[in-house]
Amino acid sequence: MSSPASGAAVDIGPLFHANPQPLLLVDLATWRILEVNDAGLLLYGFPRETLRQMRLAELWMPGAAPADLPERLDAPVDPDRIEQHRTRTDEPVWVSVAAHRVAVGDRDVALVSVQDLTQRVRAEEAARRSERFYRAIIENAFDGVSLIGADLKVREVGEMAARTLGFRAPELEARDRRDLIHPNDRRVFADAVDRLRGRPGERESVTYRTRDAKGRWHWLEGTVTNLIEDPAIGAYVLNYHDVTARVRASEEVAHLNAQLERRLQHLQALRRIDMAITNAIDVGLALDIFLEQVQADLQVEAAGVLLYDPHAQTLEPAAARGFETPLAKGRVRLGEGLAGHAALEQRTVHVPDLRSDERDGAVVDVADQAGYVAYWAVPMLTKGQLQGVIELYARRPLVPDAEWFEFLETFADQGAIAVESAQLFRSLERSNVDLQLAYDRTIEGWAYALDLKDEETAGHSKRVTALTVRMAQRLGMDAKELVHVQRGALLHDIGKMGVPDSILLKRGSLTDAEFAEMQRHTVYAYELLSPIDFLRPALEIPYAHHEKWDGSGYPRGLRGEQIPLAARIFAIVDVYDALTSDRPYRAAWDRETTLAYIQEQAGSHFDPRLVEAFMAMVRADA
Repeated sequence: MSSPASGAAVDIGPLFHANPQPLLLVDLATWRILEVNDAGLLLYGFPRETLRQMRLAELWMPGAAPADLPERLDAPVDPDRIEQHRTRTDEPVWVSVAAHRVAVGDRDVALVSVQDLTQRVRAEEAARRSERFYRAIIENAFDGVSLIGADLKVREVGEMAARTLGFRAPELEARDRRDLIHPNDRRVFADAVDRLRGRPGERESVTYRTRDAKGRWHWLEGTVTNLIEDPAIGAYVLNYHDVTARVRASEEVAHLNAQLERRLQHLQALRRIDMAITNAIDVGLALDIFLEQVQADLQVEAAGVLLYDPHAQTLEPAAARGFETPLAKGRVRLGEGLAGHAALEQRTVHVPDLRSDERDGAVVDVADQAGYVAYWAVPMLTKGQLQGVIELYARRPLVPDAEWFEFLETFADQGAIAVESAQLFRSLERSNVDLQLAYDRTIEGWAYALDLKDEETAGHSKRVTALTVRMAQRLGMDAKELVHVQRGALLHDIGKMGVPDSILLKRGSLTDAEFAEMQRHTVYAYELLSPIDFLRPALEIPYAHHEKWDGSGYPRGLRGEQIPLAARIFAIVDVYDALTSDRPYRAAWDRETTLAYIQEQAGSHFDPRLVEAFMAMVRADA
């Protein structure tokens, strides 16, 4: 090597320039850069002549140049010391610097080797950001996030998720997840994990119960994802949210549906009894129909009626069903036997087991009562006046609920009406009013149950009903038609009772098959309501409110005035209420935007004449 003059270029030779690591040759007196190899040029981006005019400290980012450069000569490299050098574009690079004293000819210089750590630093920073990101998700997610090891023990759990169950995160870590799961659901969880073994990256849905810190059970719904083979995670990732409120609401809805169905059957039975009382000239025929409904609705094997003779102060068997023998021929005095006590005291008499009671029923002979266990004698009263006694016989122990007793009392009242033929007109008039109210309450309750089932449309049925009736009134419908419009509007989505909850309550888009099933709710409404005489006139809206003016609707593809007027009115009101109501997936539209949309759909979706009338009504209310 030749000896360089101060500030002159230094000829080091091909090995220096060919070295793949950035190298700098620095004058020890001035710390000016004398030479740089090709790797150094590539790292810093400066021309070679520019670097030869720079001091070594100028390679550090502004304000970061170290004051201890002389002390670093021949010092051991500190692996933790990572510094930022600048480049021609001012884009920083992270480096580790080592300086060693060498002789070039008769001159001592410093050979500075630079290790480019930029990619490593950025990768480490990315890893730290990723860790902070996922840590933030785990710690702050409203839904639960847990990492489960291959042994199914909790490896990590978010504090917030743990807190929702009343635990602190350390209390759950290292515990077997199955210990917290309801015994009946442990197989569900274990099977989901078993199905994932050997399927990296795939997930399984799970729904199960888990207990909180106080021992209460919560319903959880979520997914288990197999990331066991992911080196960054190495666990099953359990994502879940608490659906206890939804499950309990669904159970309540199911209970309400069952209750409503029973009440509807009961109302139909009462309706048939009413028709029998109204049309039957013979009281015996009316009583036969009455007992048929009593026996079926109250689920007893046999029933009978004894009529009260106020002159003789006795009860006489008048009708019976379910027995294999004819009526008893004798009369029963008030206070005698079970039926006589019920009549005298005007209260229901119940015997849980006739076989262990000395008293007997009276509608058939005692010898023909063998095999019957539970018994009731119920007085039939109208305005406090005794009309007779109903006897009920069951072949099994029967523990009825409050609803059963309510039905029993109602039947007793209806039976008294059937007997009280002299005052039939007034009694039926009052009964029909009561039934009408009961029908309407049942319909309103059904609509409420549907709103409760679908949390996104709470209150929708009442709003669209009120607006539809107002619109129908403006169009000149009479009071009788308005009753059917009101019922039809309340029951417009009754067919959704037939749609599976997995489709009806699904979050996110429906598949084509699921959407086709959802469209069948109009057909289900028809099948459900058409057998009910008093609701048949109200079917127009539930069956046809998804038909469109241009014939592109469903279920029958009706067009124009083929669509019933009530359904055409309701179609506009339904869309208006849906668009002006907040939904989880969008905010409510304002009135003018909604009206503009409805106007745009006139002639395709809606009857143009009705659109004009609707807009006039809405704007008149403004």
